[in-house]
Amino acid sequence: MRVSGRLIAAVVGLGASAHAQPAPDSPPWATTSPHTSTPRPTFPDSAPPAASARSWPVRPGVRPVELLPVHGFRLEPIGAPEGGGDPASGHHFQLPSGRLLRLGDVLGQYVSHLGWVGARWGVTRRIDVGVGVPYYFVGLSLDARLALVQRAGLAVSWWAYASVPLQPDGERSTTNLGFTWAHAGMGWATGPLVSLWGQRAGFHAGAHVAQRTRLGGLWLLTHATFEARVSDGVKFLGQSLMLYEVIPEEAERERALLGNNQPRFLPYALVGVRFYTRRFAADFGALAPLVEGAPLYSERLPVLPWVSLAHLFS
Repeated sequence: MRVSGRLIAAVVGLGASAHAQPAPDSPPWATTSPHTSTPRPTFPDSAPPAASARSWPVRPGVRPVELLPVHGFRLEPIGAPEGGGDPASGHHFQLPSGRLLRLGDVLGQYVSHLGWVGARWGVTRRIDVGVGVPYYFVGLSLDARLALVQRAGLAVSWWAYASVPLQPDGERSTTNLGFTWAHAGMGWATGPLVSLWGQRAGFHAGAHVAQRTRLGGLWLLTHATFEARVSDGVKFLGQSLMLYEVIPEEAERERALLGNNQPRFLPYALVGVRFYTRRFAADFGALAPLVEGAPLYSERLPVLPWVSLAHLFS
């Protein structure tokens, strides 16, 4: 009986020992629960590996998006605007670019291509619209951009603009400015916009047809802008603008901005700098009319200061 009891105890001990050994293919730290045969990982010498800060949890089958931390502990896609974000990437000085506002964003514009005071709104992912009061509050302007291509580093849009003078037959001196000229009627312009950009530099261009309806004729408006990021929050801007009178304008009475039935070529150059934060942008530069007879040309003051301000509300 004593031998039999020792034999039984030995058999039971061997069985328990065999049950406690890890499976041959299990990692050295794996153990088993007395209630299940599934290996349970343990980390005796270190904590479990932490999740990567550069990944975002997604549903199975969906490609993960890599993120980068930026100011204020906010995460943004790598393809976000360079330098932490330029809120005025949709325009440079008075001229638009191919980049649209994001859906729901509202941008206040002061001394912009809309006029002295204006606002833009991202209506959808493919359309943004703007309204403004141009040229000393003598008219109203409306414009819209339709996105044809919007991807990291490339944007192609179609732009349409119209301005209407509040006093079509007024005689005030401030009504004789630009496409809101009192005796020119409604002015309009439309055409494509293209933007190419990277982490340090960008190029933006546009080509449009334009007209002042009460004067007839037809204009070709082209512009190109080069931007280079000098440091975080500072960019260099170089811009050219050209207006060419394809079909001469005509009117019953001679006015200041009418030609002499000869096609006019009006080139301008602008150089400046942009200071910006995540909510505010200010462009300061100098505008130079390059030919005599161009609006704003003066022998006494060949270079004019030029300013454009913008604030992102949402």
